[in-house]
Parts: sequence; C-alpha cells; structure tokens
Amino acid sequence: MNPFSEYPQYDALSLAQLVRSGDVSAGELLKAAQARLAEFNPLLNAVVTPMDELAESLVKNLGKRGPFTGVPFLVKDLMLRFAGVPMSNGSVAMKDYRPAADNEMAARLNAAGLITFGKTNTSELGASALTNNAVFGSTRNPWDLNLNSGGSSGGSAAVVAARIVPMAYASDGGGSIRLPTSYCGIFGFKPSRGLNRFEDLSKAWGGAVVSHVCTISVRDSAAYLDLVAGNTDQAYSATKPPPQSYLYAATQPPKRLKIALINRAPVDTPIHRDCLAAAVKAAKHCEARGHDVEEAAWNFDDRELMRAFLTVIFYYTARDVANMAQWLELTEPELAIELNTRLMAGIGKGVSDEQLQQALAVWQRIAERLADFHSRYDVILTPTVATPPLASDALDPNVVERWLMHGLLVSGLADKLFSNRLLDAIISKAVQQTPFTPLANITGQPAMSVPLYWSDDGLPHGVQFMAATGNDRLLFQLAAQLEQADPWKHRMPPLCHQ
Repeated sequence: MNPFSEYPQYDALSLAQLVRSGDVSAGELLKAAQARLAEFNPLLNAVVTPMDELAESLVKNLGKRGPFTGVPFLVKDLMLRFAGVPMSNGSVAMKDYRPAADNEMAARLNAAGLITFGKTNTSELGASALTNNAVFGSTRNPWDLNLNSGGSSGGSAAVVAARIVPMAYASDGGGSIRLPTSYCGIFGFKPSRGLNRFEDLSKAWGGAVVSHVCTISVRDSAAYLDLVAGNTDQAYSATKPPPQSYLYAATQPPKRLKIALINRAPVDTPIHRDCLAAAVKAAKHCEARGHDVEEAAWNFDDRELMRAFLTVIFYYTARDVANMAQWLELTEPELAIELNTRLMAGIGKGVSDEQLQQALAVWQRIAERLADFHSRYDVILTPTVATPPLASDALDPNVVERWLMHGLLVSGLADKLFSNRLLDAIISKAVQQTPFTPLANITGQPAMSVPLYWSDDGLPHGVQFMAATGNDRLLFQLAAQLEQADPWKHRMPPLCHQ
C-alpha cells in the first residue's frame, strides 16, 4: 500500500488489518492523515487542537492488537479529557483549560491502539445544531465551503467526510452525531443508552447524551460499539467476529422488517423537499430489499415532548455553566461565554427540581408510547433533518433578539421567565433543523443517519432509522444491507478531488 495515495480508500478496520499484516506501519498512516489534515483543515477549520506529541507516543508504544490498532483518530473537543491537552468545550472561557489526567474513555481509546492526533471543533457546550463558536469559529461543510458542517459534532463529521480519518469520536445529545453526518454525507450512529461501559454520561442532559463515532463504513461503527461495550475482550478478528458482537450482526441480513415511514415532524416544522425525497428514496430501497414500508403517524403529544426536552436542556446548561465557573475559579458573570449559552443557563436557573422531575416523567411516558409503537413496527424511517446544510450564521439571533436577550440578562429576569409560553416560542426556532432527532435521545433508543441521497445541487441528505431500545444489532443489519445496495464510500466531497 502507498499510504499517501491509497489511504482515503480504506475504512478503519481495513487500515488496522494492514498494520497487523505489516503492509504499512502506524507511523506511515499517521503521516498520511497529518498530510491530509494540513491540506484540508485550512479550508474546513475542523481540527482545533493538535495532539501530535500524544500521537507519536502512541505509535512508539503501540502494542495492543485490537480491532483499530494503528488507525489515525480524531476526537471531539467536548467532555473528553486527555491529560495536559486543552479541553475547550467550544468555549472561550475554557480555551486554556488543561485536565490533569485522562478520563476513563480517553484512556480506553489510547489503550485500544487508536492513534489520536487532534481534537475537532464543536459548538459551545455542544448546545447548538451548527458548529460555530466564538473561540475557534465555524467548521465548513466539505461539500460546500459556504455552508456549515452541522453540529455539534461538525468537526468530527467534516474530517471523516474529507477522508482525513475514516472514523472520529463524536457525541449526541439531541442529534449531534446524526445531524452533521447527514450534512456531510457519512454514516452516523447513536447507540442505545448505557451500552458504552467506559463513559458515564448519565448526568449529561439527563441521560440524553451518548458518545460514539462518525464513520465512512457501517462495519467500523459496529466494531467501535463492540470496543466500548466490552465485546472485544477475547481474541478479535474482523473477518470472523464473535457471533454476539455488533460487527457480526452487520454481516448478517436482517429479517423481513415492518417499517413506519413518518414524514411529518413531531412538532409541525416545515420539511425541505430534498429531505422528504431522501426519506422516500430510502423507503423504496427498503421495499426493494423485501421489507414492508407503510406511512404512519406519531402516537404522542409532540408539543409536550419538546417542552420537556428543552426544560431538561436548560436545567443542565445552568449546571454546566456553574461547573465551568467552579473549574476556572471564576464567578459566572466573569465567564467568557456566548450570549445564547448565558441565556439558556439563565432560564435554566428558573427550572425547579420538581419541574425537572416532571419533564423527565414526560420522557418516560414518551418512551413507553414509542415502545408500544415498536410492538407494531420494527423500525421508524424519517428524514434525519428538516433542512439542507445551512450557512454558519443561520441560527444567530437577529439584532432585535440580541437586544431582548441582553435586556433579560442585565435585568436579572431570565430565570423568572421559565414557562410553557416561553418554551413554545423557543421551540419554533430550536427545531427548525432537528425536529426528528431528539426523540431517540429522550427515549434512549438507537438511531442512525444513513447517506443514501444527494440532491441536484450536490449536497447530501441523510435519512434516519430508529429501532426499539436495545435493537442496535438490527439497525446495523439494515444499514449494512443498504450500504451494499447503494454504496456511498466512493462519494467524496469536491475538495478531495482538487
């Protein structure tokens, strides 16, 4: 293998196999990835913190022969702590914050043989659906550099789409893996809640957040879930994975599935015609594979759903900002945080513990309704997002909104305004991109964005599939079947061909 010319053609498992066979070294792969980063990052602004010293150490001490041994890797700059490496969480306030030690997830990634060499851009505290922050700026979409890569894992999605790495760490609290992978034309999987043994995100947004990876291939995503779920403790083979593994599931065809096609958002949000067309095309692909697809409707109160979701987000944003102030030994007014974040935290201070529990009880009721829905349907199919990729400033508050936000904060009234009326006003803007994705975070179900459609203007539009909690293997089976029927690996953004 010529690591510089052929590197973009391989997924992570294939690269690891080349390292194990001696056809290429981990150091050569790292150089190839760094060369692509040097070429494309000035255009994308996707990687914000280099970790070359750690990468060289990992290459030098490479010993574990796991599924991803020697594979270049990039990680989202949010909550993941590597000793001595800045962890900004997308915030000016934390740009110089350096954790003293690895957390368990970072240590696990290092021990797995992955060669982490940088951190990717995100929105501040992961709270925006676009990757655009005051400390590093916006991450551009590899398919159209005038547009944003999506958020909050936009940096990770962009580097995979540009084939800088075949797989990158990401996290998802309301669609933050699925949205940017949809915008960037790659595969994005959100696992069932609690499958990752090595990362405790139970206190992040009330349990809504999970971490996983953005990938080129379905099998890389499945193998990574094996890694973090503890399914690779035995001798590992990518060609003969153990039958209980997620990777093995991805090699098996699914049973004949009953699929519900839902093209109406849980909250009445306009859906762009290309997003609808993507879902219809996916439905036809499923029917061609022998699955039964029928149109269906949601079986719960959509407005109650989003009120409960935002209630929890605001509450935990207030807590996160307070924690940030404590880490930095500052008062909250002294923190250099963005206006949207400050207002969310201010509103969150008005959420009582009782209101939080009431919102979480709504989450539980919605989960029960969806469990009933899945007694009739194996899988739900929707557009991943409601819009094509957006410009980086598309969600910025306008002049009047900024004036009102400043007024609320200066007056100290933000925490007095928590109400259903306020939530209803915020919902309309909050879900204009992502009306479909938060549901899986609320219920804990697995969900994935699959890149099956490119519009006439050359932009990708993912489609979302959801299954009942714990049915991650079924989704991998379906994704692999669709990947084989309509491969996307060869589809690379224009900048890759320049």
